[in-house]
Amino acid sequence: MTEQRTLGILRRIFAFVVAAAVMVVLGSAAHSYFVQQAWSIAAGHADAAAPAAIPFVDRLAWAAHDLGGMLSQYGALTSIALFIGFLIAGALARYIGFRVIVFGIAGALAIFVLFTALKFFLGTVGVFGARGAIGLAAQMAVGLVAGVVFAQLTPPSASVRPVASG
Repeated sequence: MTEQRTLGILRRIFAFVVAAAVMVVLGSAAHSYFVQQAWSIAAGHADAAAPAAIPFVDRLAWAAHDLGGMLSQYGALTSIALFIGFLIAGALARYIGFRVIVFGIAGALAIFVLFTALKFFLGTVGVFGARGAIGLAAQMAVGLVAGVVFAQLTPPSASVRPVASG
Protein backbone atom coordinates (compact mmCIF):
# COMPACT_ATOMS: atom_id res chain seq x y z
CA MET A 1 0.00 0.00 0.00
CA THR A 2 1.42 3.36 -0.95
CA GLU A 3 1.90 6.15 1.54
CA GLN A 4 -0.60 8.35 -0.31
CA ARG A 5 -3.27 5.61 -0.16
CA THR A 6 -2.62 5.12 3.54
CA LEU A 7 -3.03 8.85 4.14
CA GLY A 8 -6.28 8.79 2.17
CA ILE A 9 -7.63 5.97 4.31
CA LEU A 10 -6.58 7.74 7.52
CA ARG A 11 -8.24 10.94 6.28
CA ARG A 12 -11.49 9.06 5.68
CA ILE A 13 -11.33 7.42 9.10
CA PHE A 14 -10.72 10.80 10.72
CA ALA A 15 -13.56 12.36 8.72
CA PHE A 16 -15.92 9.55 9.72
CA VAL A 17 -15.05 9.94 13.41
CA VAL A 18 -15.68 13.69 13.16
CA ALA A 19 -18.99 13.16 11.29
CA ALA A 20 -20.12 10.54 13.82
CA ALA A 21 -19.20 12.88 16.69
CA VAL A 22 -21.21 15.68 15.05
CA MET A 23 -24.12 13.25 14.72
CA VAL A 24 -23.98 12.21 18.36
CA VAL A 25 -23.54 15.69 19.83
CA LEU A 26 -26.14 17.44 17.66
CA GLY A 27 -28.53 14.48 17.68
CA SER A 28 -28.36 14.31 21.46
CA ALA A 29 -28.91 18.07 21.67
CA ALA A 30 -31.97 17.79 19.42
CA HIS A 31 -33.27 14.92 21.56
CA SER A 32 -32.74 16.98 24.74
CA TYR A 33 -34.57 19.94 23.26
CA PHE A 34 -37.66 17.88 22.42
CA VAL A 35 -37.65 16.16 25.81
CA GLN A 36 -37.31 19.50 27.58
CA GLN A 37 -40.18 20.96 25.57
CA ALA A 38 -42.41 17.96 26.39
CA TRP A 39 -41.48 18.17 30.10
CA SER A 40 -42.14 21.90 30.16
CA ILE A 41 -45.60 21.48 28.63
CA ALA A 42 -46.46 18.56 30.92
CA ALA A 43 -45.34 20.50 34.01
CA GLY A 44 -47.47 23.43 32.92
CA HIS A 45 -50.50 21.19 32.44
CA ALA A 46 -50.00 19.70 35.91
CA ASP A 47 -50.28 23.20 37.40
CA ALA A 48 -53.03 24.21 34.95
CA ALA A 49 -50.70 26.94 33.75
CA ALA A 50 -48.49 27.87 30.84
CA PRO A 51 -45.49 25.66 30.07
CA ALA A 52 -42.97 25.67 32.89
CA ALA A 53 -39.78 27.65 32.38
CA ILE A 54 -36.49 25.77 32.41
CA PRO A 55 -33.48 27.97 33.22
CA PHE A 56 -30.75 27.97 30.56
CA VAL A 57 -28.15 26.52 32.95
CA ASP A 58 -30.52 23.64 33.75
CA ARG A 59 -31.12 23.08 30.04
CA LEU A 60 -27.37 22.82 29.46
CA ALA A 61 -26.90 20.44 32.40
CA TRP A 62 -29.82 18.36 31.13
CA ALA A 63 -28.34 18.22 27.62
CA ALA A 64 -24.90 17.25 28.98
CA HIS A 65 -26.49 14.48 31.05
CA ASP A 66 -28.41 13.23 28.01
CA LEU A 67 -25.22 13.23 25.94
CA GLY A 68 -23.45 11.11 28.54
CA GLY A 69 -26.35 8.67 28.71
CA MET A 70 -26.82 8.42 24.95
CA LEU A 71 -23.18 8.28 23.95
CA SER A 72 -22.69 4.52 23.77
CA GLN A 73 -25.92 3.12 22.36
CA TYR A 74 -27.08 6.10 20.30
CA GLY A 75 -23.51 6.67 19.13
CA ALA A 76 -23.10 3.05 18.08
CA LEU A 77 -26.43 2.82 16.25
CA THR A 78 -26.11 6.12 14.41
CA SER A 79 -22.46 5.43 13.54
CA ILE A 80 -23.36 2.07 12.00
CA ALA A 81 -26.21 3.69 10.05
CA LEU A 82 -23.96 6.50 8.82
CA PHE A 83 -21.19 4.03 7.90
CA ILE A 84 -23.54 2.02 5.69
CA GLY A 85 -25.04 5.18 4.21
CA PHE A 86 -21.62 6.67 3.48
CA LEU A 87 -20.43 3.47 1.78
CA ILE A 88 -23.41 3.62 -0.54
CA ALA A 89 -22.98 7.37 -1.03
CA GLY A 90 -19.30 6.90 -1.90
CA ALA A 91 -20.16 4.42 -4.63
CA LEU A 92 -22.90 6.67 -5.96
CA ALA A 93 -20.82 9.87 -5.82
CA ARG A 94 -18.07 8.11 -7.75
CA TYR A 95 -20.36 7.99 -10.77
CA ILE A 96 -22.57 11.07 -10.50
CA GLY A 97 -20.42 13.54 -8.58
CA PHE A 98 -22.20 16.05 -6.35
CA ARG A 99 -20.41 14.61 -3.29
CA VAL A 100 -21.72 17.07 -0.73
CA ILE A 101 -25.33 16.59 -1.82
CA VAL A 102 -25.02 12.82 -2.10
CA PHE A 103 -23.38 12.40 1.31
CA GLY A 104 -25.81 14.84 2.92
CA ILE A 105 -28.81 12.95 1.59
CA ALA A 106 -27.17 9.65 2.55
CA GLY A 107 -26.72 10.85 6.13
CA ALA A 108 -30.36 11.94 6.38
CA LEU A 109 -31.64 8.73 4.80
CA ALA A 110 -29.42 6.56 7.01
CA ILE A 111 -30.96 8.10 10.12
CA PHE A 112 -34.46 7.82 8.65
CA VAL A 113 -33.92 4.12 7.91
CA LEU A 114 -32.42 3.55 11.38
CA PHE A 115 -35.37 5.02 13.26
CA THR A 116 -37.94 3.49 10.91
CA ALA A 117 -36.39 0.05 11.40
CA LEU A 118 -36.27 0.52 15.18
CA LYS A 119 -39.94 1.50 15.19
CA PHE A 120 -40.88 -1.44 12.97
CA PHE A 121 -38.89 -4.12 14.80
CA LEU A 122 -39.01 -2.87 18.38
CA GLY A 123 -42.23 -0.86 18.39
CA THR A 124 -40.37 2.27 19.47
CA VAL A 125 -37.65 4.47 18.06
CA GLY A 126 -35.85 4.28 21.39
CA VAL A 127 -35.04 7.99 21.36
CA PHE A 128 -37.81 10.24 22.63
CA GLY A 129 -36.49 13.15 20.61
CA ALA A 130 -37.00 11.17 17.39
CA ARG A 131 -40.69 10.47 17.98
CA GLY A 132 -43.10 12.20 15.69
CA ALA A 133 -42.47 13.86 12.37
CA ILE A 134 -40.69 16.92 13.75
CA GLY A 135 -38.37 14.91 15.99
CA LEU A 136 -37.52 12.52 13.18
CA ALA A 137 -36.95 15.45 10.81
CA ALA A 138 -34.58 17.01 13.36
CA GLN A 139 -32.60 13.78 13.62
CA MET A 140 -32.50 13.52 9.82
CA ALA A 141 -31.28 17.12 9.60
CA VAL A 142 -28.43 16.20 11.92
CA GLY A 143 -27.67 13.18 9.72
CA LEU A 144 -27.58 15.53 6.74
CA VAL A 145 -25.10 17.78 8.56
CA ALA A 146 -22.94 14.75 9.41
CA GLY A 147 -22.94 13.70 5.75
CA VAL A 148 -21.95 17.18 4.60
CA VAL A 149 -19.15 17.28 7.19
CA PHE A 150 -17.86 13.94 5.95
CA ALA A 151 -17.98 15.05 2.31
CA GLN A 152 -16.17 18.30 3.10
CA LEU A 153 -13.40 16.48 4.96
CA THR A 154 -12.85 13.84 2.26
CA PRO A 155 -11.96 15.13 -1.19
CA PRO A 156 -12.85 12.83 -4.08
CA SER A 157 -10.24 10.35 -5.25
CA ALA A 158 -8.08 11.48 -8.16
CA SER A 159 -9.27 8.48 -10.18
CA VAL A 160 -12.92 9.47 -9.79
CA ARG A 161 -14.43 11.17 -12.78
CA PRO A 162 -18.17 11.88 -12.59
CA VAL A 163 -20.14 10.95 -15.65
CA ALA A 164 -21.02 14.08 -17.62
CA SER A 165 -24.72 14.56 -18.17
CA GLY A 166 -25.97 16.13 -21.27
